[in-house]
Amino acid sequence: MVNPLETTPQTEARITAKAKELWEADGRPGCGPDAYRENASELIGMESNPDAGQIPVDSPVPLDANGQPIEEAFLEENLGNSGGSMDELDDKQEVPFATRQEEADALKNQ
Repeated sequence: MVNPLETTPQTEARITAKAKELWEADGRPGCGPDAYRENASELIGMESNPDAGQIPVDSPVPLDANGQPIEEAFLEENLGNSGGSMDELDDKQEVPFATRQEEADALKNQ
């Protein structure tokens, strides 16, 4: 199999020809065909490997029927109590608890 990152004389010739073609299609601006080499290189790469990027990849996060990510419920457990003056017990805690279980235990002990 040919390495797509390796430049061969045949590939260079195709890139040069494609750059000239793009330059002429653009009305032969003063920058010359060398300014079109990057675009030509990308197009030649796409022509050489048309299936690149077409292999489906499974989502690392489970998705619902609408394709939206489903967040794990345990992520909410780490939010803890944000503190503040929601009631008289909140003023005693200045930083959030690590988990809701720690918060519940601390409030039971008070």
